[in-house]
Amino acid sequence: MTVRPRNRYARRLKSSRDDSGAILIIALIITTVIAVVVSALLTRGDGSLRATVQLRQVAGSTYAADGAAQVAINALRSGYNPRGVTPWSYTNALIPSTVVREGCFGWSGANQPVDSMLLSDFYPAPTSSGNGATSAVVTCEAELDTGDAGPLVPINNQNKPGYAIVTLGGNVDASGSNDPGLLVKGGIYANGNVLGKVNVLAGGIRATGSCSGAQVVGSPKNCPAGAPVVDPNYAAEITSVPDWRKAPTACTSGVAIFEPGYYDSASDLNTATNLCGTLWFKPGNYYFDFHNDACANVCPSGLFGTAGNEWTINNKKIVAGTPIGGGSLPSNPTIPGACDSPIDNVNAQGVQFVFGGSSRFYVDQNSDIEFCGSYHNDRPPIVVYGLKNGSTPTSSSLAGMTPSSVVETGGFTNATALRVATADGGQPVDLTKVATWTNSSSGDQTTTVSLKGYTPGAAIPPGSIVTGASVNVTHADGASRPSASIAVKVDGSSTNTAAFTLPTHAANSTDGGASGVPLTGDTLADLQKQVREFGYSGATIDYVAGMRNAGTAHLDAIRLSLTYYTPVLRGQSGTCIASGSCRFINMKQGNAKNQIYFQGTTYVPLGNIRLLIGNFSNEIMKFGLISNSLEFAFWNGNSVQDQPVIEIPDNSPGFGVKSTIVQLKVYVCPSSPTCSASGTPALTSRVQLWAPTGGANGGEVKNKRAVRVLSWSHPR
Repeated sequence: MTVRPRNRYARRLKSSRDDSGAILIIALIITTVIAVVVSALLTRGDGSLRATVQLRQVAGSTYAADGAAQVAINALRSGYNPRGVTPWSYTNALIPSTVVREGCFGWSGANQPVDSMLLSDFYPAPTSSGNGATSAVVTCEAELDTGDAGPLVPINNQNKPGYAIVTLGGNVDASGSNDPGLLVKGGIYANGNVLGKVNVLAGGIRATGSCSGAQVVGSPKNCPAGAPVVDPNYAAEITSVPDWRKAPTACTSGVAIFEPGYYDSASDLNTATNLCGTLWFKPGNYYFDFHNDACANVCPSGLFGTAGNEWTINNKKIVAGTPIGGGSLPSNPTIPGACDSPIDNVNAQGVQFVFGGSSRFYVDQNSDIEFCGSYHNDRPPIVVYGLKNGSTPTSSSLAGMTPSSVVETGGFTNATALRVATADGGQPVDLTKVATWTNSSSGDQTTTVSLKGYTPGAAIPPGSIVTGASVNVTHADGASRPSASIAVKVDGSSTNTAAFTLPTHAANSTDGGASGVPLTGDTLADLQKQVREFGYSGATIDYVAGMRNAGTAHLDAIRLSLTYYTPVLRGQSGTCIASGSCRFINMKQGNAKNQIYFQGTTYVPLGNIRLLIGNFSNEIMKFGLISNSLEFAFWNGNSVQDQPVIEIPDNSPGFGVKSTIVQLKVYVCPSSPTCSASGTPALTSRVQLWAPTGGANGGEVKNKRAVRVLSWSHPR
């Protein structure tokens, strides 16, 4: 039959359409998915497990570092010292030079400082980890300018210059110096060239010009540096002229004592400087504006002479500021260290010497000088200040001043202030309006009437310069050998001026007419001296009339007029200092044996400075120098100087010598019985420590240092 083949095909077709095999495929898919998921879960779980283990290890290192730092801090607190030296001293403190400095952790048996601590196997690992214990090493380093080198005052960028030496318009020139050259700490920035041997211990050299002529030691240099450094334009402590002062004329217990204020004569200052072996300038602000060189209007040679505007110091000890321990300065002070320095005491009350005009000074030889400035938190302790700009003096006048009283009538009758104040006696003389002297004696006779008053609307301050004076005297004189003169005594003065002779005339008239008679010669010079010293708030005028034999004289009126200049702050602009034809500070060449200490900033932006030092050790400027230019030299062989000649202090919180800040670095070594200070530290910390007082005889309390943690940092 033909159906069989078809039936066989149908059976095969039916068999191929059966779904019995799909189950196997589904089973395989499910199995595969489960396997992938399980594999992923196992992989993730393994990663998490490894991460967990790693985190535990990191945590263990962190805990180990924390623990090691705490052990080290406790050692610092207790004053750990394996040698047990007595008396105990605190870390980095002032100790005798014969003793090796104390390490953070005392001394070793070989008498060497110990500045690291090894903690072997001090932090155990979990038993289940199978790892060994962790060891650590802690290093300790005292920060610069703490401990025995620590400033006692806070130092910041506001209360010190940016560089130890700044020249705003010229060179730093040490080309004439012997060894060791110019030693500087805090850097140099010159708007010019740097020449000669220069050794900058910290801060480097920058100059807008060349350094090719410089033998630079131990310092990076950037020459030319590009843009010039700008003037910081520090303000002076004075904004107007302080009270005029007369230089001392005698010694007090061997010391010439100067008061703060305004000094206008180099000649007077030099005379006072040579009075005694020691000079003391009390704390305060001083304004030196000398008038001993020719100048417009306010430098009359009859008053100031022509000896020049230079203060000369020779064979003297000079201290400016508050003496150490307070009180007065002894006649033989020890320099340096004679006055409170702003580097040591936030309460230091020192001086600021402000120089105006062409005023300057010269140091000759055999002199010890220490100027101490005042501490400020927001500006440098400027001890010497050169005033760049100021005012031009202007004249004022007092015209026709009259008396208000008669203090002595002499032989005159009807001598009242009313009668002698106004020239109204007329000619012929109206006897009801004048004072009259009738002489009945023979021979030469004189009589004096003293008129007081001549009061201005506002007092003229001391230090003012009278450039002109005139009197309007209305009088009629006797017929026989008449004479007339006046003398003036400014209020405050004990002596009269030299007498000034007046013209005589029989008719009642005014000498010089309406403009009066100008005072000249010694009379004017004396009046200038009186007004300069005492100012002007009034005066007494003595009128002396004379005649021979019998006769009559009349006095109708005496009026006084003055032209004067009051003191102003005069800048150095336009003077020899600004032009460079004179140096602001100059010194004698050769081994002059001067020791000079400016415990504060020297700011003279227009001034040229020349510092010449003999072959011994001293430091000149403790808080930096800003000037137009600087010449420097050691003379007469190589100096033993090994400290900076000019420096600025490092920034510091001002914890002082009884407080040390140390840097702790902790290195951890897992599964190791030892450890070394290599690689990246696991922890860094800054720690302040100091020794509290209250121990025996007021000393420190042994093994109980006070500790303050300032920072605590793990690397990320």
